[in-house]
Amino acid sequence: MSPFRQRIDRLRQGENSPRAPWLVLAGAMALASGFILYYGRDGWFSIDEAQWISDSPQLDLGGALSPHVGHLVFIPRLVYKLMLETVGIEYIAYRILTVLAILLCTALFFTWARRRLPDFVALAFSLPILLFAYDPLHLIAGNGFTVMLALSFGIAALLAWDREDRTGDIWTFAFLVLGGLTYTVALPFSVAIAFAAVLDRRRDRLWVGAVPIVLYLAWRTLGDVGATDTAAGGGDLLNILLLPAWSFGGISGVLASWSGLSYDFIRSGTMQPGTGIGPALAVVAIAALGWRIATRGAGTKLWTVIAVAIALFAAQTIAVGGIERYPEMPRYMYPGLIVVFLVVVEAASGFKWSRAAFIGLWLITVISLMTSFSLLRDQSEVREWKATQTRVEVTAVGLLDQTPNPPPVIRQRRRMLTDDFNPVTGSAYGALGYDPATLKDRDPDIGNAVDRFLFNALKIGFQPVTGSFSRADCRPLEAIGGRYRMWVPRGGAVVIGKQDAKVWIGRFGTGRKLRAGRVGPNSPQLLKLRYDGEPTPWFLKSKAPGVSVCPID
Repeated sequence: MSPFRQRIDRLRQGENSPRAPWLVLAGAMALASGFILYYGRDGWFSIDEAQWISDSPQLDLGGALSPHVGHLVFIPRLVYKLMLETVGIEYIAYRILTVLAILLCTALFFTWARRRLPDFVALAFSLPILLFAYDPLHLIAGNGFTVMLALSFGIAALLAWDREDRTGDIWTFAFLVLGGLTYTVALPFSVAIAFAAVLDRRRDRLWVGAVPIVLYLAWRTLGDVGATDTAAGGGDLLNILLLPAWSFGGISGVLASWSGLSYDFIRSGTMQPGTGIGPALAVVAIAALGWRIATRGAGTKLWTVIAVAIALFAAQTIAVGGIERYPEMPRYMYPGLIVVFLVVVEAASGFKWSRAAFIGLWLITVISLMTSFSLLRDQSEVREWKATQTRVEVTAVGLLDQTPNPPPVIRQRRRMLTDDFNPVTGSAYGALGYDPATLKDRDPDIGNAVDRFLFNALKIGFQPVTGSFSRADCRPLEAIGGRYRMWVPRGGAVVIGKQDAKVWIGRFGTGRKLRAGRVGPNSPQLLKLRYDGEPTPWFLKSKAPGVSVCPID
């Protein structure tokens, strides 16, 4: 037998140095950390983070316990408050926080898995967690640490539960409570631990999982969290009828992503839900699990991790409605990967790994990591675009806040900010947006985006002239570079034209695509403006000559 085959055989049988897998894992952690930080370097605070920043200056105990889109995020709010007071808005610090949470989650999962599988088999299941770019929000963004830390607490609870003693139960309870205070994805672990106590008929241990559930339900009840309004973080219990369909979709999405074969070369990203290899892999996986249970039975430990998966999918299913949700959404992939891997590892426990199976598993791991790396590179441009859009919205919302009688939030087309974002408190630790005075020196698309937001919110446009006006002070638009352009007086103006002409408006950008209206010889138009504290005026622009601006009082 060749030395290579002998080496493979020793590794698949667990005949290795105890330090070897940890050294490999440490090297992989270092590489993954570098890749994540480098390719996400142009990112910026997400919609959730911007809201936490806005809430932080006046944060008290009640605020820390307040729901965020139906989630209890007590620990993340406190962590952000502490970091904002110490490091400010240096975003690299928050992204490092996410990386550390991913490393912790991976290390805990490997520790849990190697108690059930040979070290290098457990390692093959652990490495994809380090670089799972199918869920970019929780890989690159700073608030990814909420989900990854909550999952870490859940896995730590399973490790402590395995001790089956009083000390282990206390630690399990502590981890479950901490997980529940971090994010909702930790709640399924409490459900599973309680279920395990029932299966083992251990009433003396039932409190470990039951009390965190009761505390969470009390928080939702006392805080009237969403009730049945799914858009506000509530749930529709009748959605539980969709649990089988949702679970199949979730398993399909996770397995397709893990395989590394779910890549759309046309879109340079993940394949559309329900397409590719995912559904076939889900059918095979469910059938294999059924065969495993039918032929070898299922102990409490296997039913426990199955309960984690079912509880997670059930929580996601109940929340469907109000806002777009589907089981293969990228935001669900990291939690889905963890719970699916928990089931796969537990189900595979006790089996002997053939040489072909061992090599095949590692081949899947390598392919998965290569595809994730490619996705990470592709997503760096998306993160940069989202960062720009967030800064644009913060800038525009801040200007609107300074405007007399500012338009209501419902008229502000916020995509990267919540309706509750306050631009005043949001800037307490530093500027999240652009300095309006510098917009003219930036990429014109940035100024155009700010203009578009203000234009839509303020409903800027021509209105019919209902009264008389003086033409004595009218000034024609000046010819500049083949176009005609002029600043609009801050008090507003009547716009007239010697011929029919289309007129566009701008302020910080180029005036592209923001049409103020049409003017003609017999159709003067009134333009009223509301200004903020920024001195840069609006301007009008036309391709046709003969358009003039007449100031009004």
